[in-house]
Amino acid sequence: MNRKLLLKIIFFTIILALADIVLYSKGIIGIQISKISIENLLLTLLTVIANVVILYMEIKYIMTSTEIKYGYDMDKLKDTGDYREALQSCMTRKIPFKNELKTAIYQLESIERKRKVLDELLEQNNKENFTALIELGDETKDFICVNARKILNIISIFDETEYNNNQGNLKEEHMTYINKILDSNTKIINEFNNFLTEVSKIGDTDSKVNVSQILGEMTNSLKTLRGEK
Repeated sequence: MNRKLLLKIIFFTIILALADIVLYSKGIIGIQISKISIENLLLTLLTVIANVVILYMEIKYIMTSTEIKYGYDMDKLKDTGDYREALQSCMTRKIPFKNELKTAIYQLESIERKRKVLDELLEQNNKENFTALIELGDETKDFICVNARKILNIISIFDETEYNNNQGNLKEEHMTYINKILDSNTKIINEFNNFLTEVSKIGDTDSKVNVSQILGEMTNSLKTLRGEK
């Protein structure tokens, strides 16, 4: 079992145990089993049943989530760090996309670094005046994360037996799809590099014109790659 999942189960077990201690400790709530009454007996039985039900529901939730199957929970993936860890967990599986996964991880790390560089550059030039540039940085990072999600989705339906029986056709189809995603990432990261170069020149005579031009080009590229135009 995944170490993180095991820790979750242990955590909830400890919480239940502490709740029982509070319930039966003298000086706190202090239900005394030694002084059995109908009320105390019923309350004790209800407590035991509640413990079992809560623990069962928690274990069932953990075991049926994608986290136990894939090593990550798709619903909890929010930023580049989450997607990087999810892709890294796929590297331990027997799949034919290891090189593509390495590239996708590198792209996530790359856009995270470049996004931080953008913030640093704007901090030097009164960041509040460049909201459009900040939004573009966030959009670019989100674009790479969405593409990482697409890769995770295609890998999640991987079936080795099905691939073997299909004589490699499905493998090639999926490989083409993943590489198309990686190519679009490469294109937008390269454009982001040019964008950063122009942002670093803010203050030069023609820098505002160049930044505005590249801002428009990158916005159009993102729309095109997302299929919005």
